[in-house]
Amino acid sequence: MMPDTPTPTPKSTLTPPAPAPDIRANDARLTADQKQERVYEVFQEISEDYDRMNRIISAGRQSAWKRALIRQVSQAAPRAVLDVASGTGDIALQLARALPQARIVASDFSENMLAVAERRIKAAGVTSIEISCQNAMQMSFPDASFDAVTISFGLRNMPDYQQVIAQCVRVLRPGGLFACLDASYPTNPVVKPFFRLYFAHLMPWIGRVLVQAPDEYQWLADSTEAFLTKDDLARLMESCGLGAVSYRSFMLGGAALHTGIKGIPVTAPAPAAVMQRIVVGAPAGAAASAGASASVGAAAGAAASAAEGPA
Repeated sequence: MMPDTPTPTPKSTLTPPAPAPDIRANDARLTADQKQERVYEVFQEISEDYDRMNRIISAGRQSAWKRALIRQVSQAAPRAVLDVASGTGDIALQLARALPQARIVASDFSENMLAVAERRIKAAGVTSIEISCQNAMQMSFPDASFDAVTISFGLRNMPDYQQVIAQCVRVLRPGGLFACLDASYPTNPVVKPFFRLYFAHLMPWIGRVLVQAPDEYQWLADSTEAFLTKDDLARLMESCGLGAVSYRSFMLGGAALHTGIKGIPVTAPAPAAVMQRIVVGAPAGAAASAGASASVGAAAGAAASAAEGPA
């Protein structure tokens, strides 16, 4: 059962690093520690301009993609939701509005990003969101604490994708929904070169001109190129214990929303009725309560719509 009071969480132990300015996210020589330090520095630096730049870089489309994520999670009717790499709290705020009775936790390791989130949450008058400053690679939340876990445009910047997904699965209750929205590269050979041109040249130029942060936006552009393909990410999610994994592409494949459900066979189909039967016949402990069974059914319904067309 989820405790009535928030679990104390440690402050980020990362200290501002001083990596060479030419460190690139797609450099094969980059170590996990170097990547973590550089990501921390990037988001500490761009926190005040992050939301505005996201709207510009995505040509305003990221709002529709995030709404798709919110719809998926809302369909699962979770009582407790963790938003990992919550940044400025955009997803957490939308979740709080869509799920007014739910407990929402916004977690990030950048104090500056969370400071922006706290201001936004206070200004919105929302009281159902808790702020937690911690590293997604080693979260301190208890096992099986949340009905849904989201991560939006954050996974590709993690030093170890598998470790982060495994942490998300660990804190999910049986039947819980994992939803990951992130940038991606199109596979279409006609479209892909245009995206590479945009990310390699135009995006850093926008960062230079608008917020005087070309290195930071070069990093974010490179991290997209270095990220997993949509199919590879789906397979990784399955290897971490998620079933009914599917994804939905946006903007010619420039972004994708992946979803999966904890505690069901990887090969299980997505319809809710089928998933409820799987839970009923699962070994003892796989779904310890009627609430867990209902959660699986609702999450399954949410996951079933992940393969629909773009928003």
